[in-house]
Amino acid sequence: MSTPPIEPTAHPPTEGANTEWLLRAFAVLFYLWACVSLGFTFVKDPTRWSILVLLIAEGYTLALVVTARRASVRDLTPMSVAATMYAAFFFVLFRTDTVHYIPEAVAVTIQLVALVWEVAAKVTLGRSFGLLPAKRTVVLGGPYRFVRHPIYFGYLVHHIGFILANWHWQNLMVIAVLTLVQVYRIQREELVLATSEEYRAFQERVRWRLVPFVW
Repeated sequence: MSTPPIEPTAHPPTEGANTEWLLRAFAVLFYLWACVSLGFTFVKDPTRWSILVLLIAEGYTLALVVTARRASVRDLTPMSVAATMYAAFFFVLFRTDTVHYIPEAVAVTIQLVALVWEVAAKVTLGRSFGLLPAKRTVVLGGPYRFVRHPIYFGYLVHHIGFILANWHWQNLMVIAVLTLVQVYRIQREELVLATSEEYRAFQERVRWRLVPFVW
């Protein structure tokens, strides 16, 4: 069941000149640390190809953070910042003493399909990519013709493949919380973007936010 777009009743104020660079430096440092951490995990057990795919995905995200254009409006509310922090570094909560419910090769195949979709969406988004809910430019082509937030859809499929090959109750809870966090981030992003008439028209044209025929 679809829901109506969020009305642009209020939006965050324009930020100061130095805020962009402080946030970008913070994100770069933490993504570098995350990539190094994932890299060490893979080196310790080179059979864990699902870890390698996750590392590639996070490494590409790091590159986009470095090259992103400055936001004109950004949501810096405490809840949005906390949600973004969790979504960026959730994987540090994963357990490594896991059970394989599906073969590693099958999990990697699912992850790679999701990664191709994510990359296509991120390439389409280009330098408009960001971590916090923000307005840079409105992107309407590529995977955005099917769902409003195709990157989040790719993440969802990617994490399903990962959890099936790295099963642990703690890992499941981490992913469950992440899914709720992503739903919140989608709502906050749309609140910011809906200040644009072009984006409100996009909401009317593309019905589904995350999963076609579901939401």
